[in-house]
Amino acid sequence: MNRCAIFIDGAYLEFVLKEEFGRPPIDFAALANRIVGARELLRIYFYDCLPYQSARPTPDERERFARRRRFHHALNRIPRFEVRLGKLAFRGNRFER
Repeated sequence: MNRCAIFIDGAYLEFVLKEEFGRPPIDFAALANRIVGARELLRIYFYDCLPYQSARPTPDERERFARRRRFHHALNRIPRFEVRLGKLAFRGNRFER
């Protein structure tokens, strides 16, 4: 029974990395190996959502959206990695996941 799964809150991880370390690049496969150690890795779940895009997206919104999709696609190519996307909803003057 030496197996494990890793659950990552993508938005929180991004916030902490930005605030504490200035957003360094992360090798997620190496990070998973470091966390798992000698145990068997079952799966890594990365929870996130795509950035807001208005009905008529601005060039900046389109670029942010495309960058995040490329990032998620790259994560999905890592063995045993799975991206789970939520939906960003507008609630008055703020967004909620």
